[in-house]
Amino acid sequence: MGHLTLVRHGQASFFGADYDQLSEAGIRQSRALGEHWAANGVRFDTVFVGPRRRHRQTLDGVAAAYRERGLPWPEATEVAELDEHDGLTVIRHVLEGDGTIHAGVRPTDPGGTQRERAVKEFFRRYGEIMRDWARGAVVVPDVEAWPEFRARTLRGLDAMCSVEGRGVAFTSGGAVSSMAGWLLGLDEDRVIDLSAVLRNTGLSEVHYSGRRRGLLSFNALPHLPDPSTVTAV
Repeated sequence: MGHLTLVRHGQASFFGADYDQLSEAGIRQSRALGEHWAANGVRFDTVFVGPRRRHRQTLDGVAAAYRERGLPWPEATEVAELDEHDGLTVIRHVLEGDGTIHAGVRPTDPGGTQRERAVKEFFRRYGEIMRDWARGAVVVPDVEAWPEFRARTLRGLDAMCSVEGRGVAFTSGGAVSSMAGWLLGLDEDRVIDLSAVLRNTGLSEVHYSGRRRGLLSFNALPHLPDPSTVTAV
């Protein structure tokens, strides 16, 4: 029998020059998670991490809290299947194509009213564009298609659930939602809905035995009792 905790990364720098970098708030969230687990005697046999910098930085924040207390923390195994989809590129492609934002303006550009407009429109259109992409109505060259993303996350889930003991995986919100969707038998719209509510460093637990798997919890934040420290982007 096994237990796997899926961790969405801490807040990334959506409004900065490089999204794939934890913000100061994201660093604090990661540390808070590590301190919470260490203080409550949580131990892991296996650690998995996605290929993005924000995944590794979240893991590093947790691991640091353990090591500072002289507690063991396993060496992490990188799992390519824990990578996020490229929905940000898809949404930008659509918004630029219909003239909503100029091709030179991106939500991660610093300052300016054009950037603010781009950010607001990004979130307003998020669900609509993601559903069109999932149905195949939006195709972006050189971007992994939605069905391929879903299949990839299932392979990752299969691989991690083949390891006995207690594991933890550091990944992104879309990947967590996709794996939860497989466990719950959800359609694509519901998977996209789940991704919209996941919070940074939110915890989702999977219990498994052989091919039997169940979702025990979703998007829990026991380490962030102060609502002001909770973020979604």
